[in-house]
Amino acid sequence: AGAISLFCNFLFDRNIDIEERLRTGENLAIHEIDALRDYCERKVRLRKSLPYDIQKERLVNSATRHFRLTHIASYLTWLGERLNLKQSNTSEMVERIKQRRPKLRRRSRRYKQDRSLDEKQIASLLEITMPGSTLNPFKKDVQVRNRIIILILYSLGIRSGELLNIRITDINFRDSSLAIRRRADDKEDPRIKQPLVKTLERKLSLSAPLVKEIHNYITNIRRNFKKSRKHEYLFVTHKSGPTQGMPLSSMAYHKIIDS
Repeated sequence: AGAISLFCNFLFDRNIDIEERLRTGENLAIHEIDALRDYCERKVRLRKSLPYDIQKERLVNSATRHFRLTHIASYLTWLGERLNLKQSNTSEMVERIKQRRPKLRRRSRRYKQDRSLDEKQIASLLEITMPGSTLNPFKKDVQVRNRIIILILYSLGIRSGELLNIRITDINFRDSSLAIRRRADDKEDPRIKQPLVKTLERKLSLSAPLVKEIHNYITNIRRNFKKSRKHEYLFVTHKSGPTQGMPLSSMAYHKIIDS
């Protein structure tokens, strides 16, 4: 969306009606595509007078330029299809835009490819983290909690800050939903480094089996820790000591994931 918004601002600055151009068969000229490439090189910041204010003295990295031009090219292909144009009418222009993308290092491409798990790996992960599994890497007393953490991350795709900010009251057991809420500088959060929610508030659906596992954790495990009764955060520290029953910290969360 950011790349397309940048493209729309580029068109506005040059008084270009891209839909009219495409309908009449007049694609972006070579000098306009070159100008678009240069436009995508610069950093932008929001301001009140215009959607974007170009800062000519500051440039973005090659990965960002590649990202912007890629999605602008994809948008033009999509727009041509929406206008019922023949692919040949826009393909040359799209290809010229793609040719102006900077080359990315192979190492960065490989890193992005390795970040996600395939279906077989996901199935193995879910099987291994079943409570009681002989392959489960976690101690017996935290297996249920850690499995729910992994299930929520997998099924909802939320960030760690969002996960650690979940309160019991955010869960609606009637309609099987979870509300993601922003609580910056929450006075009720006893953690020194409060995990932050950096995305918009929203409501997400939970599967029935996941709701059942969460309910089991709350009623049969979490309630056994005395300090857990002083707050509503879902995930708590199980390790014995002064922090037992307190909200799970970011450091503890990363130890779970690294395991």
